[in-house]
Amino acid sequence: MVRFDQISIEAIYVEDGVRQTVEKEPLDELIASIRQHGILQPIVVEPGNEGQYKLQIGSRRMTAARTIGLEKVPALILENPLDPKESLTVMLVENLHREDLDPIDEAEAYAALREMGTKVSEIARIVGKERTYVSHSMRLLKLHPKIREAVRRRTIPRDQALTLLRLESEQQIALAEEVMEKGLTIHETRDRVRNLLGKELKWRLVPIRLEPAIYDRLARIAPDGDVSELLKKAAESLISENYPGTIDSFAS
Repeated sequence: MVRFDQISIEAIYVEDGVRQTVEKEPLDELIASIRQHGILQPIVVEPGNEGQYKLQIGSRRMTAARTIGLEKVPALILENPLDPKESLTVMLVENLHREDLDPIDEAEAYAALREMGTKVSEIARIVGKERTYVSHSMRLLKLHPKIREAVRRRTIPRDQALTLLRLESEQQIALAEEVMEKGLTIHETRDRVRNLLGKELKWRLVPIRLEPAIYDRLARIAPDGDVSELLKKAAESLISENYPGTIDSFAS
């Protein structure tokens, strides 16, 4: 059961959440909005000890309310406390959907849920992300601490940071500095990683756009409906016709 009430800010306490960094500009915008319109969406709390309430959802609204000097805030009060897993899930979803959560905070929250026994596929369902996105996010935590901090501050993009995971710590740091100083693209970063590992380029992605009608027709004639494989075979056939022996030499 849930009941609504106006409760004193002094009666609300906040435990450590999943978010470590707060951007000033979005909070300034929230403060301005609350000054003009008040708190439109109630915070969510659960009963604590001695008439206190533990905040579950709405940490930014609480921070803004304290900054403004409000004495009371609208709140939905949960009758039964949430268990730790439910609390973390609630905080994570709240932050993901209403705050610009940095990639490392996000990864740490996913990892915490995983340690509690939640499957990656279930985490993805809860937060509305692809399973691969969640699993890749957690891999960010394997980066050298200096790289993780750069990702947290967004001085190096998430995807480029993931590319660095194939390198040793010293190489990660050196290449990360190059990415930030020279503004390397994701493709340039991958090439640098490949060179550092001494590996040649095995394949190159060629993205193309097809009209739905054309794609549907290709799918009908493609083995098992695999349009990508059909196009690959067609390309290999063209190369064989125009450059005999080329495909065989590549394969060897």
